[in-house]
Amino acid sequence: MRNLILILSLLSFHSVAQWKLNTFENKASFRAIDMLDSANIWISGSKGSILKSTDSGKTWKNMCPEQYKAFDFRGISALNPNEIVAMSAGDGSEGKAFLIKSSDSGKTWDIVLEKKEKGVFFDSIKFIDVKNGFVLGDAIDNKPYLLQTKNGGMTWSRVQNLPDIMVGEASFAASNSCISIYKNQVWFNTQNRIFYSKNLGKSWVVLETPFESDKSLGIFGTFFFSKNKGFIVGGDYVDDKKPTLQYAFTENAGKLWQTKEDYGRYGLTECVSKISENIFISVGTIGTAISTDNGKTWKEKDKESFHVVSCKDNKCVAAGGNGRIGTLTHFGFVK
Repeated sequence: MRNLILILSLLSFHSVAQWKLNTFENKASFRAIDMLDSANIWISGSKGSILKSTDSGKTWKNMCPEQYKAFDFRGISALNPNEIVAMSAGDGSEGKAFLIKSSDSGKTWDIVLEKKEKGVFFDSIKFIDVKNGFVLGDAIDNKPYLLQTKNGGMTWSRVQNLPDIMVGEASFAASNSCISIYKNQVWFNTQNRIFYSKNLGKSWVVLETPFESDKSLGIFGTFFFSKNKGFIVGGDYVDDKKPTLQYAFTENAGKLWQTKEDYGRYGLTECVSKISENIFISVGTIGTAISTDNGKTWKEKDKESFHVVSCKDNKCVAAGGNGRIGTLTHFGFVK
């Protein structure tokens, strides 16, 4: 009976549930979402976008201070309803690599990290709780540039014990998805490799993947939902419709990766989120896809172009270029 209900639910989802689209007036490129719950949502991106919704995405207010309206906030982390950390991406020598934090739900902001060295470029920010988080940037001095905080983003230090980086190896600041954390396990990706720590950054190993690597080609996001199971997604952002690998799945924390030819989709996939038990959603410029078996297989839902997606409490929010924000409510999903 449970399987029958699930099948009927999925049929309902594909035939009824559609993205409810809204275009934000500044036509920004949105790159990050963090949902505290289905009502309280934060989105960030270009043109000084730090958007807040407290009504499930019906209305949005830009909480970005006026002095930062020219910056590209490619990462955001909502630690709780009051504490928010936003990440500006760009060359540090041009004053673009910094973090700002609000402790009053976006009313006021303070700089908590600023890097002015040439070559510093932030790609992704992720917190596991209100105290512990990481920021990933492009490599510096032949090492991955990973920063860690243990006090809610107020101070940051560079992680020193990482393996060497390869020539030309970097990460994509596409959907704030280069870091994944599950309890004390941390994964972060470059174009075709995964750096993995089983003890919240105390030690690291490098894991190989089946993804190819190039300046515009490779892994765009890493997503783990248990200590062993997860997937990586990607493609090529320059030629985002060509047949490149989009998904790889692991059941042993990334030591081995499975790929399949029957995904039936070609292009760029950038971000994944969990809807409910066994059910996941992915987005990219290629469109939206659904998996009902923990990411082992994917079926195309539509061709709506988004960079990032996040789901909570049976609701998904996606965002992308040209100020586009989509909300999706799922009908009949079995939790």
